[in-house]
Amino acid sequence: MCDSIVALGSATEEGFTLFGKNSDREPDEAQNIHIFPRKKHKPKDIVQCSYLTIPQASETARVLLCQPFWMFGAEMGANEYGVVIGNEAIFTKEKPDKIGLTGMDLVRLALERSRTARQALE
Repeated sequence: MCDSIVALGSATEEGFTLFGKNSDREPDEAQNIHIFPRKKHKPKDIVQCSYLTIPQASETARVLLCQPFWMFGAEMGANEYGVVIGNEAIFTKEKPDKIGLTGMDLVRLALERSRTARQALE
């Protein structure tokens, strides 16, 4: 399981919010750091996530992502609007009913499509 830490601006000397996260992936699995530019998309564009495709947003924000080399999604990242997200693994014994978006897919999609933390949640 991963560990994350956040220090809000009110708790830091300079007034900046700080975010940190580790990634408990396999030791030999490369983690790439990518910057994807802001981009406008065509109305019928789709995006290939880890296991399925979904409609693309009309515009995606500039994002910095830390992601396993083989995956669409990201362990953590930030966008040009100051939204920062990191995932945490939750282990379960239940089997999924069907293929869907991974938690890491949701991290990337939320960062690309939101201007605020509230928008990312919604």
